[in-house]
Amino acid sequence: MAFIRVKTGPNKGKVFEVKDQVITIGRDESQTIQILDQGVSRAHAEIFRLGDMCFVRDLNSTNGTYVNNVKVNEEALKATDELLIGTTILLFEDAINESSHGVEYDDGGERSPETTTLALKTEKAAGKAVGREITSRNLTVTTEIGKVLGAARELGPSLRRALEVLADAVQADHGYLFMTDRATGKLVPRASVERSDEGGEKKVSRTIVKRVLTSGAPVLTTDATLDDRFMLSESIVLKKIKSVLAAPLVVGDKAEGLLYFHAAKVNATFKVEDLELIASAALQIALTITSQQSGDKIRRSMLSTIRSLVTAMEIVDPKNQGHSERVADYATALAVQMGVPRAELHAIRLSALLHDVGKLAAHQSVTGVHRDKVHDQHVYAGEKIIAGIEGFEEILPGVRYHHERSDGSGYPYKLKNDQLPLMARIIIVANQLDNLCTHGGANGQGMVPKDAIRELAKGGGTIFDDEVVKALLVVDRSGQLYLGARLLEE
Repeated sequence: MAFIRVKTGPNKGKVFEVKDQVITIGRDESQTIQILDQGVSRAHAEIFRLGDMCFVRDLNSTNGTYVNNVKVNEEALKATDELLIGTTILLFEDAINESSHGVEYDDGGERSPETTTLALKTEKAAGKAVGREITSRNLTVTTEIGKVLGAARELGPSLRRALEVLADAVQADHGYLFMTDRATGKLVPRASVERSDEGGEKKVSRTIVKRVLTSGAPVLTTDATLDDRFMLSESIVLKKIKSVLAAPLVVGDKAEGLLYFHAAKVNATFKVEDLELIASAALQIALTITSQQSGDKIRRSMLSTIRSLVTAMEIVDPKNQGHSERVADYATALAVQMGVPRAELHAIRLSALLHDVGKLAAHQSVTGVHRDKVHDQHVYAGEKIIAGIEGFEEILPGVRYHHERSDGSGYPYKLKNDQLPLMARIIIVANQLDNLCTHGGANGQGMVPKDAIRELAKGGGTIFDDEVVKALLVVDRSGQLYLGARLLEE
């Protein structure tokens, strides 16, 4: 079977099977794959099957049809070919080739001898076991920590939860996760767990910590007061430190922190398998921290790019200086009030910052062009700019639809509320609020915020999304409307 997968644009992720019927592509709603894009003709192209082969044919479109960046009139398709229609990319997939890669697998049925097969037993395992089940504390704990770190939206709480899981597994009285503060160079605790009710002084040995950070090797001591490496250490003698587990957190090629566990009771000593578990967990956590740091670097680079684009917009359209930042602040407050997940909050803020980016290419001062056409042009230009930046796909809806209205009276696509993603509905209200405050009222002098909100609220449920308008009234009363980016720091 062959499929067409939409790789970019509003229909991203949708899949269409190529059967005997022709698949039509274009801007008109009658098309099999409708692409709402200025560069797409009403009936742009078609995909059809001849025997075992599939072909794409351009239907005399204005801007042409491209296969792997080559303009074509008619072309045979093969697996992984990319079709460019306007700014939308479609991927041709051969299901058989994509899934099997030319390899046939024997499912074995009931013939698989369970005596030669082992399966790790877990609480959530479903169905009949594929072999003889075994239990492994270390693998079970490692799996749980992987899930904790992988599902986390914020690193702080996930590190504490991972530390709790490890402390419970090795029966430690105290557990700590230390990281080097890059500003001061000092080792500081990022998370801690107290499993003992004894309280009192924290049982952390500077000597053991220094050795682990310097050597980059995990350490296990069943009684530090009897270990030749540590017995003369003042911290170990004075704090009566007994059984200790410590493993470095290696970020890059340097130990940037460590996991440290202590058991105070004489009969509660750590074992080799405990050390193996802690060393494995330290590797998991270090990789997570490295990934976060890489993500932070990418976000900083992205924000730098966005600030440059916003600055360029304000140079082109100085009368709207600060407009994008204010719309971003309002949109952030609305999204937080509506309970939007934290990961999506950043996307909404970025989209709001760039919602007018099309003004870089379509100026309001253009003469001889109808005003509505100029408005359409800046939306089309904006979505084309954003669609061309890798990684910006998720913020495209706010740019594409920020002038639509819930009743279909907006432009340029005339979409109604149920056709608009939440990001767009939020930015529509935030954008209109700032427009009223800046240019609304008598003689276009702008309205005071209270009057602007009252005026905007009249359109709730008709022109604007009712839930977003309700959120606007709440954040205005609570004073959060103007907190902007600070809401993302809480």
